[in-house]
Amino acid sequence: MTEADYQTHALKKIAAYSYVSRTFAYLAGLFIVIAIFQTSHSPFQDNAGIMSLLLLVCLVWPHTAFLWAKRSRNMYKAVTHSLLFDSFYGGLWIPLMGYELIPSAVFITILMINNISAGGFKLWSFGVFMILIGGLSTTLLFTPTLHLESKFIIVVFCIPLIVFYPMVLAYSNFKLTRLMMSQQKNLLHISQHDGLTGVFSRHYWEQRLLEEFDRCQRSGERACVMMVDVDHFKNINDNHGHLVGDEVLKEFGNLLNELRSSDIAGRYGGEEFAILLPNSDLEESLTVAERLREKIENTPFKHIDYCTVSIGVAQLTPQYSDAYKWLNHADQALYQAKEQGRNRVCTWLIPSAKKSSNTDSTVAI
Repeated sequence: MTEADYQTHALKKIAAYSYVSRTFAYLAGLFIVIAIFQTSHSPFQDNAGIMSLLLLVCLVWPHTAFLWAKRSRNMYKAVTHSLLFDSFYGGLWIPLMGYELIPSAVFITILMINNISAGGFKLWSFGVFMILIGGLSTTLLFTPTLHLESKFIIVVFCIPLIVFYPMVLAYSNFKLTRLMMSQQKNLLHISQHDGLTGVFSRHYWEQRLLEEFDRCQRSGERACVMMVDVDHFKNINDNHGHLVGDEVLKEFGNLLNELRSSDIAGRYGGEEFAILLPNSDLEESLTVAERLREKIENTPFKHIDYCTVSIGVAQLTPQYSDAYKWLNHADQALYQAKEQGRNRVCTWLIPSAKKSSNTDSTVAI
């Protein structure tokens, strides 16, 4: 999955969780408005248009908002615009309820909590504006009477929104927090791994190289680094096409992921890969390298007859003051392997004290 896929998946989950809380809030609000109309003998309960709007929106809108968000190309806009409609619609009923303090305060609080949860204070400010627009609209159209006090039965009808709705919203936020943590983990995986081969990306692999270099320099532990290059990869692309070349790299990445659990493989560029072997001396690393070379040579690839690799190995020693010099020596050993006919492993050896310090030594196995 790409980063865009993860974002779309997250927004779909948000739409699903808000669907539950919105449905609950609209049903609870419907009963509050009807209770107020009944107890106050409001003339609005005999207005077919008002009652039809009340019933239609409360029973249909939560489902419509969910489908809109789920199918929209811009899910974020769909979610935020749905919340702004909630604010406008809630504002419509505050004047029609006679501005009763407790129901009005409950409605406004619920709407503002939803807006802040979804879009922070920016969406909150837009929500306040939409409540004012909605309230002003019905005030100008119907000139409702002012009735601030609420009867006991109205307070009872407000209890579900006061007590249970925050619990529903808190559970939704809990699920969203879990979703956010999961998405962060997925995005971290994307940032650290090469999308084609599944091994670590070059940037992240180099971070691990520097960390391992510093750790070994402090502790004196052993380590080796390998550079691996797919032989004649250009011919694979030229003869079979780049799509086949990509498939070869995918299969190659799968093989690298089967190395020892302690080994750290990354794609260094194109068909070149780097492998860090912590706590491994040169002899162990050469064994790993030769085993990898043989495995690739003997592995049947889907679209080509066979594939081989050239490998260069360099051991970390106290003489190194720079991790990239260490890596460069593995790269030099790799090119030595290619010059000697490919499909082989070469190692770069630190010259002995008797040799010139400018002389590089490579040994093929």
